[in-house]
Amino acid sequence: MKRRISDLRSTWFRVLGPLVAWSIVATASAQDASSGSGKLIERPNLGPIAPGSLDSNLPPSGSLQPNPFSIDPGIIGGRRRTGRIPRPGARGFSESNVSGPPALPDPLPGVAPPEPSDGPPVGDISDLVNQDGPADGLTLDAALDRLKTANLDVLALKYELPQAQADILTAGLRANPLLYFDTQFIPYGTFNTRLPGGPTQYDVNITYPLDVSHKRQARVAVACAAKRVLEAQFADVARRQIANVYRSFVDLQSARIGLRALETLIQQQEDVLKQVRRGAGPKKKSALEAEKLEIELAKSRAGLNDARDSLADAQEALGLLLALPPDETERLEPRGRLRAPHPPLPSRDDMIRAAQANRPDLAAARLGIRRADSEVRLARANRLDDVYLFYDPFTYQDNHPFQAASARSWALGVTFPVPLFNRNQGNISKAQSNLGQSHAEVTALERRLASEVRQAYREFVAARESLILVERSVLPRARFALDQAVSRFLAGDLEVGDYLDELEDDADSARLYRDAVFRYRRSMLDINTAVGVRLMP
Repeated sequence: MKRRISDLRSTWFRVLGPLVAWSIVATASAQDASSGSGKLIERPNLGPIAPGSLDSNLPPSGSLQPNPFSIDPGIIGGRRRTGRIPRPGARGFSESNVSGPPALPDPLPGVAPPEPSDGPPVGDISDLVNQDGPADGLTLDAALDRLKTANLDVLALKYELPQAQADILTAGLRANPLLYFDTQFIPYGTFNTRLPGGPTQYDVNITYPLDVSHKRQARVAVACAAKRVLEAQFADVARRQIANVYRSFVDLQSARIGLRALETLIQQQEDVLKQVRRGAGPKKKSALEAEKLEIELAKSRAGLNDARDSLADAQEALGLLLALPPDETERLEPRGRLRAPHPPLPSRDDMIRAAQANRPDLAAARLGIRRADSEVRLARANRLDDVYLFYDPFTYQDNHPFQAASARSWALGVTFPVPLFNRNQGNISKAQSNLGQSHAEVTALERRLASEVRQAYREFVAARESLILVERSVLPRARFALDQAVSRFLAGDLEVGDYLDELEDDADSARLYRDAVFRYRRSMLDINTAVGVRLMP
C-alpha cells in the first residue's frame, strides 16, 4: 500500500511539474505582450549602466536565436539524457521522506517574479555556479580586451581602413596636364621658289583637363562614404566576434563546472562505497548489491573522459578567438560567476530604441544610403567629360631658308565634348536603383533588429523563469531527498536500487540546474549582442 502511494505521488509530480513551469512562463509572456512596457523587468532610464553605457562604442554577434550547446557541459553520473524532474517518491521511500522540505510558494499570476537571489541555494552544483573560479583565471573583461588586440580576424580587417583612406586620397587627386611638343612643315629636301612651303614650325603645347562637372568632388564624397561604411562594418565584425567570445567563455565556464560536479559526484560515490564495505548499508547484503554500487561508480568515472574532452574543446574554442598559444590554451581557466548578478534591465521598447541608435550593422546600412546617394551624384557628374584647355605658349617659325627673320607666336584653344549620344544614362539608372535598394535594406534591417531584440528579451525572461522554478522547486527537494536517501541507505533502511534511483534523480536535477543557469547567463549576454551595447556584465 505504501509503495502504491509513493508511485502515485511520483506520477503526479512528473505531470504537474512541467505544467507549473509552462504556466509561469506563459503568464510572463502574456503579461509582457499585453503591457508592452515590460512589467517583468524594472524600467530605468537609459543613462550609464555599469559596466558600460548605452552610448558606449563597445560593439558586443551573433545569432540571437536560442543557441544549441556547442559544447557538452559535461556528464553527471555517466549519462547523456534530457533533464527529468526528480522523483522524490521513488520506490522504497517512507511517507515522511516523500513529503520533503516545506513547499515553496509559486509566483502568483500577474505578479512579476523576483530576480534570482544572489545567495546560492542548497547543493554542491549551486556552490559551483556561484564560485568566482581560480584567482589567476581569465575574466570576461580581460578576454574582451585581448580580443581587440589579438584576434586575427579583427586585425586582418583593420588593414582595410588605411586602404579606404588611400582610396580617398586617390579620388581627390587632380588630373595631370599634358605637355606636347611637335615640329611641322618639315620639307623633303628644301623649300624654294619651285617648291614653296613652310616655314618649318616648332610648337610647345600644354593641355589641361578642366573638371567642369565636379567629378573629382563627387569621387571624394563616394570614397569618404565608403570609408564610413567600412568603419561601421568593422564595428559590426567586432560585435560579432565579441558575441563569439561571450558564447565561448560561457561554454568554458559550463564545461569546467560540469567536470567539477562530476568529480564531486565520484568522490561522494566512493565515500558511500567505502562505508558500505565497512559494514554500513543494507542489513542483508549481497554481492549483487555491492556490484551495483561499483558499476554505478564505474559509469561515473567513464564520464570523466567526456567531461575533460568538453573542457578541452571549450578551451580550444576560446583560445582560438584570443590567439593564445597552445600551452596557454591548455591551462586556460575562466574566472567569474556563471550565475552572475546584473543591473536592472531597461524595458523592451527602450532596448529597441537603444539598438537602433547603437547597432553598427544598422549604422552601416544607413551610411550605405549616403554612399548610394553620392554614387548617384557621381554618375550624373560623369555625363559630361572633361573640357580640355589648350595653350601654346611658344610657336617658332623658321624663316632662315627664305632669308627672312624667324617669327614667334602663341595659341589658345578649348576642346569640349558634345554629350549627344552617351550621357551615362545606364550608370545613372543603376545608381538610382542601388539607392532605392539601400533604402529597402535599411527598412528590412530595422525590422529584423527589433525582432532580434524582442527574441533576446523573451529568451531572457523565459530563462529567468525557468531558473527560478528550478531553484525553488527542483533543486532543494532533490538535495533533501538525496541526503535522506544516503542517510537511510547507510543506516540499512533503503535498498540499493532505490538509492541508485535517487542518485540518478539528483544527477538529473543538478544537470537541469546547470543548464538553466547556462541558458540564463547566455541570454544575458545575447541581450548585449542584440542591443549593440553592453547592458549586462
